[in-house]
Amino acid sequence: MAYPDINPLDWSTVQPHVDTLLAADLTPANADAWLQGWSDLAAVLQESQVKIQRALSENTADEEADRQFNVLIEQIIPRSRLADQKLRDRLLSLNGFTPSSETVELVRRFRAAAAIFRPQNVPLVSQLMKLENRYDKITGGLSIDWDGAVETIPQANARLLNPDRGVRERAWRLIMAAYAGQRAELNALFLEMLPLRRQIARNAGLSDYRAFKWQELNRFDYTPADCFTFHDAIEHEVAPLARQLYTEQAAALGVAPLRPWDVEVNPYGAPLAPFTDVADLEEGASRIFQRVDPALATHFTTMRDGLLDLASRPNKAPGGYCEGLPVSGKPYIFMNAAGIHDDVQTLLHEGGHAFHFMESRRHPLVWNHNGPMEFCEVASMGMELLSAPYLEASQGGFYSEADARRAYADHLRSIVRFLPYMAVVDAFQHWVYVDAPEAVSAADLDAKWSELWDRFMIGIDFDGLQAEKESGWHRKLHIFTVPFYYVEYGLAQLGALQVWRNARQDQARAVADYRAALALGNTRSLSALFRAANTRFAFDRPTVGELMALVAEQLG
Repeated sequence: MAYPDINPLDWSTVQPHVDTLLAADLTPANADAWLQGWSDLAAVLQESQVKIQRALSENTADEEADRQFNVLIEQIIPRSRLADQKLRDRLLSLNGFTPSSETVELVRRFRAAAAIFRPQNVPLVSQLMKLENRYDKITGGLSIDWDGAVETIPQANARLLNPDRGVRERAWRLIMAAYAGQRAELNALFLEMLPLRRQIARNAGLSDYRAFKWQELNRFDYTPADCFTFHDAIEHEVAPLARQLYTEQAAALGVAPLRPWDVEVNPYGAPLAPFTDVADLEEGASRIFQRVDPALATHFTTMRDGLLDLASRPNKAPGGYCEGLPVSGKPYIFMNAAGIHDDVQTLLHEGGHAFHFMESRRHPLVWNHNGPMEFCEVASMGMELLSAPYLEASQGGFYSEADARRAYADHLRSIVRFLPYMAVVDAFQHWVYVDAPEAVSAADLDAKWSELWDRFMIGIDFDGLQAEKESGWHRKLHIFTVPFYYVEYGLAQLGALQVWRNARQDQARAVADYRAALALGNTRSLSALFRAANTRFAFDRPTVGELMALVAEQLG
């Protein structure tokens, strides 16, 4: 069913179609067709939201995009949420309806969403969306002055790779100063968000916001207690290896102790310079994807006509992401390339998300595209590792043989370093939304972040830099804009490492298993998707320890 008459920013053109669905003679026999009609309507609205978010991300100062965004969150999304709940209730109350393999997980998700939906939360969610957009504006507008030239934060971050320690320290301090200049505003912003999120949970009849998010995020396969098991495994199996890597880093650099501006630089050679402009980055990624799998490379080719925004520039939102356009049938990638190897990894990562969307589009219902967030990140992180054999120019990539080996080793080290940081971010949010006092202050937040940093991030000396350390939560956009969405990266990294382990034995089979799992979309449970990729959904000390031993072996 098509909806050519809809203006996605005018609800009066949408409501008649909602009314038609609500008034339909719904029976078990026609439920699938009815669901498809709703899915087609949802796809139109979803695509509109992606396009508006794209415009805002590409230029946070775009006044027309800002106007459309406000219409979206003030008029369209609230009505859409109310309509979705009525439509969910209509389906869930249908006697005799037995979900198929295509819809059994979808109905499970619908039941979870219906259980926590409250009309009074709709305006609160819209209010939070405005506040989240403010975070993007604040951080997207940050810059430093480098010898009279204005540089964005991603461009300044590239200077942390400079072999000259004085350059690195100067750049790091300028970046920290840029954030410090907004410290009071960021504190106030988060403390405005926090009570709204707590109220949403209370309205839903839940004890805390973590319980609300657990259900909203469809975390059916693991519990908060499992996250603490994962934190424990990271503390005992990963943090010691990370500390060893930091010790080796300091020795190779000839510095003692290792300071925060010494972490990103590669002590074994000049900074990798894989491309001079984003056209080179785009072309190199295309060659790598061709070597991984020609069908995936074809997906990437469909994006090279206006669906890649890769370069960093002023007033561009921070970070990177991929979104699917369900009506157009294509994905879109946004990132902030500054000419460094991390940009290559980011594009490979977001490419994995794009391939997930394209492989799962065979499922007719929009809600079954992609998958659970934890597995979406297996798609992206797995692609980074599946691409590793092709980083060398002779294999289609960017580097000499020696530099390709260095990039590969750097990536493995970055995984080890990331997992303790992930634990800091995740544990911080468990505390904020469950254990923090009702009248929690910015100083309390700083103290908890600092405490968790000292627990997990061992090996980096922050002596004399307490303010920079304790305000680190300001520099993690997920805490502000997508609360609780971070442990997914850690869980997925374990899946990706297992994909990599399999690929070291049989690359072609590992890629085939990976694609088979992506093609299932959101029609299977998280654990089942891991199994489809020939991996195991586990995060205890033995599992994490085994994978870290393999990484350590590869690093020599």
